[in-house]
Amino acid sequence: MALPAPMVATVGDIPGLRPRRVRGDGGEVPAADVDLIDALEAAAWSTVAAWLRAGKAVTTRRARLADLAAFCRWLEAELPGLDLLAVTEDHLTHYRDGIGTGTARAGLSRPGVALAPATVARRLSNLSSLYGYAVRRRVLAANPADPVERPEVSTVGTTPARTAEEATALIDGAETISAAYPADAAAVALLSVCAVRVGELVSLTVSSVAVDAGHTVILFRRKGGKTDRTPVPPRVRALLEPLLEGRAPGEPLFVREDGRPFDRWRATTALRRAASVAGVDFTRLTPHTARATAATAALDAGVPLADVQELLGHASPVTTQRYNRGRRKLDSHAAYRMASILGGGA
Repeated sequence: MALPAPMVATVGDIPGLRPRRVRGDGGEVPAADVDLIDALEAAAWSTVAAWLRAGKAVTTRRARLADLAAFCRWLEAELPGLDLLAVTEDHLTHYRDGIGTGTARAGLSRPGVALAPATVARRLSNLSSLYGYAVRRRVLAANPADPVERPEVSTVGTTPARTAEEATALIDGAETISAAYPADAAAVALLSVCAVRVGELVSLTVSSVAVDAGHTVILFRRKGGKTDRTPVPPRVRALLEPLLEGRAPGEPLFVREDGRPFDRWRATTALRRAASVAGVDFTRLTPHTARATAATAALDAGVPLADVQELLGHASPVTTQRYNRGRRKLDSHAAYRMASILGGGA
């Protein structure tokens, strides 16, 4: 059997997977995850490293690494000594049930707290991808994850959306802080108006902002590696301008005050700064909340589903439909009509 040749000495050498050992060292993923994978047996390591490198987008590689590291921790706790390539369907079914009920001894985000069905399904999907890759490379004869049933995933999104009024206030707050924190202000605008993913935002460079057919656009890689462009409205363009002046094309567009590039946590700080000055509650306000708010507000305002799908960069309209849960839909819900029918109560 010829093992895959990932052409790296450690998975930390794979683009996008540089280990973060101390805060501010430029690392992109937890060093503990890299070290855990690097400690695998030679055949498993070679297969995993090649599979990680095969991911087209940095976000894909990082998700794969995180999910596999969680599974390896579970494997060490539940079945010590079992090689990653010796895992069976029964082992994976046991893993699914453990993380889905919160009874697993390892591999959970918080001990004792069950993972959401969507997270369980994603982890199983990534493991199936790994074992499918091993089959394709003739390392394994069959994929043990194929027959494992995935949990049903709700068709309604779970990220809480804010109101359109709060989203408007956030943009006002971004403009208020723009003089002191120009990068924060521009990040808030792109997250709230253009609904970019935080991974897409932090990967932008100065040259990502361009002019096309008379429109200012941002050029970026979508989840999955597809290159896309999104027009930037004038109000957002005004907040981007200070980040472009006198800077080289290849520089990261969003950098902290000390010159380090933004990450998802710094983007959250930007949102909360804008929210604070605008009087918006910033509890649980994250980049994904801003994206969910933009999607819900657009659908609520009657923007066609196909147009919102294009804004969000979803491959399927079914994914976009998960955000169709805005205030108008709730306002007209039959539960309120039943309350009126049964006694006029609110």
